[in-house]
Amino acid sequence: MKRGWITRADGALLALLLLLFLLLFLVLRPTEAGETVSVYVGDTLYATLPLYGAPDSYTVETEKGSLTLVFSDGGVSAVSSDCPDAVCVRTGRISLCGESIVCVPLGVSVTVNGEGLDGVTG
Repeated sequence: MKRGWITRADGALLALLLLLFLLLFLVLRPTEAGETVSVYVGDTLYATLPLYGAPDSYTVETEKGSLTLVFSDGGVSAVSSDCPDAVCVRTGRISLCGESIVCVPLGVSVTVNGEGLDGVTG
């Protein structure tokens, strides 16, 4: 008699692994609203801006081009970029601690930070 590729034990193990990954995703995802945004060009801190009370828009100028950020409703999003693919623009609005927008061609990264301890330190 020919057996299938997946046995009952394989199916149970697969279901257990999927449940474990779902549980880890729900526990480890960022849920704390951020307070500031750090903008890096390469390894250098370009600016630190508050999410609330920041200017409506902010432009990051680099040697390779510019990236325009828009602040609204306690979040930030990239609305225009001089990079060819504009993946950073399609990232959408970020507002939770640890979320990032990265424009690799321009070497710009934008990260939302909270106040006090972060997820790594406690």
